[in-house]
Amino acid sequence: MGILGGFSGTVGTVIGSSNRKGEDIIRVKSKKPRTSSTEGQINQRTKFSLVTVFLQALNFLLKIGFKKVAGDLMSPYNYACQFALKNAITGEAPNFEIDYSKVLISDGDLGQAKAASAELTEGNVNFQWEDNTANSLGKSTDKAMMLVYNANNHELSYSTEQETRFSAGSIVPLPNGNAGDKLVVYLFFQSASDPTLVSTSQYLGSVTMI
Repeated sequence: MGILGGFSGTVGTVIGSSNRKGEDIIRVKSKKPRTSSTEGQINQRTKFSLVTVFLQALNFLLKIGFKKVAGDLMSPYNYACQFALKNAITGEAPNFEIDYSKVLISDGDLGQAKAASAELTEGNVNFQWEDNTANSLGKSTDKAMMLVYNANNHELSYSTEQETRFSAGSIVPLPNGNAGDKLVVYLFFQSASDPTLVSTSQYLGSVTMI
């Protein structure tokens, strides 16, 4: 019968019993099934998935845009995710969506662009803004950070070094995609002398690929 001998009942995780032939049977107690996720947990995972799929592709820009405000206690990426989850999710379960107009990809004290806009033209997105150096916290040498994101396939196109606030505009090629895809467009500035000094990003609307 072994070291345990014959017994009936439960000892720790072991259950002892006998079959019809009088043979001793020892088996391990099965674990209780895990409780299924609550509706709230499922909704939170859905929201988190929407945000992370979007922001993972932008992580290199988030490191610029949130480096200062995120500080030492949180990564720029986590800061951006936290902000988006709190401010940019819309819709009712299970049909949640991202409100791209409420997403930030940078947050800072540098002056925003005046009269900034973006439009689709001949396979590019044409960015335009006014150089408001004279009446804002910023310099004409501030680097323009331009982003075009395809919300359908998560492809993106961007420009980070080519133009300055003084340029008052530039073009960014379209990201990969198909006719009918939704493209969302953002602009912010980074100081040429202090990389941690940025403007709060501006959402310039959406355009549809044709």
